[in-house]
Amino acid sequence: MATANKIEALKQKKEKIEKELALIEAREKAKKRKEETRLKVIIGAALMAECSANPETADLVKAVLERGVTAQRDRELLARSGWL
Repeated sequence: MATANKIEALKQKKEKIEKELALIEAREKAKKRKEETRLKVIIGAALMAECSANPETADLVKAVLERGVTAQRDRELLARSGWL
């Protein structure tokens, strides 16, 4: 009986640890996504400002967008905004 109780207690402890681990991993993943989004916004804003000041940079960025953006919805937005 003591062994069965110990096994059950360890299983419960394992389950609790697995849940805590999953929660921590989910938080880290969300944090990483937030940071990645923030980087995209910062880099994009800096590039847009540079494009306003430097036509050569604007041409380069437009060429990159032309090659790299394939989703029709995104291309339409870029075209409406003067980037394609």
